[in-house]
This record gives sequence, C-alpha cells and structure tokens, in this order.
Amino acid sequence: MLGQLCRAMCVRLHAAHWWVRPTFHSSPSCALFADCDEGCLKRYLRARNMDVTKACAMLKTTLEWRKTNKIDDMTIEEFASSRYMRDGWVYVDGNDAEGRSIVVFRKRKERLPVDEHDLYLRYMTFVVETAIKNMKNGQEQWVWMLDLAVYSPSNAPALSVTLGVLQLLANHYPERLHKAYVVNAPSIFQMAWKVLQPFIDPVTRSKAAFVNTKDYHAPAKAAADSSWGSWASSVFTSSKSSSKEAAAQAPAGPGGSDASVVLADGPADGGKGCFGPFLQLYETPFCYDRQRQLLTACGWK
Repeated sequence: MLGQLCRAMCVRLHAAHWWVRPTFHSSPSCALFADCDEGCLKRYLRARNMDVTKACAMLKTTLEWRKTNKIDDMTIEEFASSRYMRDGWVYVDGNDAEGRSIVVFRKRKERLPVDEHDLYLRYMTFVVETAIKNMKNGQEQWVWMLDLAVYSPSNAPALSVTLGVLQLLANHYPERLHKAYVVNAPSIFQMAWKVLQPFIDPVTRSKAAFVNTKDYHAPAKAAADSSWGSWASSVFTSSKSSSKEAAAQAPAGPGGSDASVVLADGPADGGKGCFGPFLQLYETPFCYDRQRQLLTACGWK
C-alpha cells in the first residue's frame, strides 16, 4: 500500500516537473531532493496521513524552499566565524549504536540577539543537513540531546526563534525524529514547555524524554522534591496514556527523580538503558577541531 502511494507521488511530481527522477534508487538519505528516494516519499506521506495530494504539496513547498534559500550551496566557511559553530551551540556528534545521527544542542548563558535570528535558523538548517549526511546503516532519523542546564528566563530564546526551528523541522524534515532527550532542565522550563506544547505535533511530543543526569550517576538516590517529577510524568507520557497509567510509571514513595518518572520506555537503571548510552557523550566537551573533521567527512566544502 505504502509503495503504491509512493509511486503515485512519484508520477505526480514528475508530471509537474518538480521531481526530475521518476524512479527510486538506494541512497539512504535525501539531503538532495533532486535525488529523493522512496524513504523520502514515505516520510512525507506519513507526515500527511498518507494523503498523496497533501504530501506532494508539502514536498513541493520544500523543493521551492531549498531552491530559494540555496540549501545545497551552504559551506563550512559560511558559518566558520559564527559563535554557533565555534562555540558548539548546536552540532552533530557522531551516531548512536544503530547509526542514527546525534544532534547536540547546548543552551548558552547569553541570549540570542534579535538581529541574529535569521543567521541562527540558517545555521540550524546546516546542522540538520549535516545530520542527514552523517547517518549510517541506512538510518533516516536522528536523536536530539538538548542540554538545558543553564536555561533561565533571562537567556531563553525569543518565541519566534523557537517556533522557527520547530517549523523548519516539521515542514522540511518530517518524520526524522527518533528521540529527543531534554537534559538537566530546571523546573522553570515547565512554563516554556506549556507555551510550546500547542505548536508541537502529539507524535513528536511523545518522543520527548526528560532526563536528569544525577539519576544516572546515583540511581539509588531519589530526589526529595516530587513536584517537578510529577509534572514531567503528566507531560511527557503519551497523550493516549490514562492518568492511571501515568501514575503507575511514577516511582514509589514520596520522592521521584526526573529520569525515573519520564523515561517510560525503559527503566531508570543507572544508565543501562534509555539515556545511559548517551551519558558519556553528553559529558564530553565540544571540540571545534573534531567538529570540522566531521563536517569535512560529511562532504561539506
């Protein structure tokens, strides 16, 4: 069924001269939409609930956007002098065990200036394009690791920037997210999350997991304050889960850690599952030279 819908998309796009290759090939990613493969068509179909007309319109919009913004003409040097690249605000840091690219976001203490919003969004595009190029073993998705340890209302990005990033990923990189780990966020972040929730697709929200690294270093030590854990439990569990199921996932006793509450897809087992494999990477400082090597290996000029 899905294959037939892909062929229908292929014929329609080719007839409209929006897609120059009416046959599929075996490339594992579609960083260049002129060489879009069957996996790419499937992602757009899933993003539009298998509606061929809507999926074609979405892909057409992406093709126009890529051409207008010269996405395939980006280079390392375009961003080499920016602090986003040099200081590691957002970057790709290798792959998980299955070959998915890992995208690391490090919240900095300074707030993004208003006059740099457009440059930041273009750099974000460069990062996710790098993530596609970096995927291994036929993978088509990425894992995000968002380090919010220093998040505060004073350095929070403008809502327009956050929404711009969400729209970028939703409109032009659909069905790419495997998991998003929100790491060490302070409790004040709950207000920002409540504001953002209506703008995030429920399926995407279900892939978010709130993590506190303290629980992986000292799994036997429960946090004394349960208010944040209780809130996280209700927010990050699937929208289909009942309140009874959410309560069953909460730790016994009066206390509760962020990790033990939210990582419902695996036990809070001191790092043996879920976020555990990413802990060392999270605690590894950003290295600009290593990042340049990765970008070069991905084929960027």
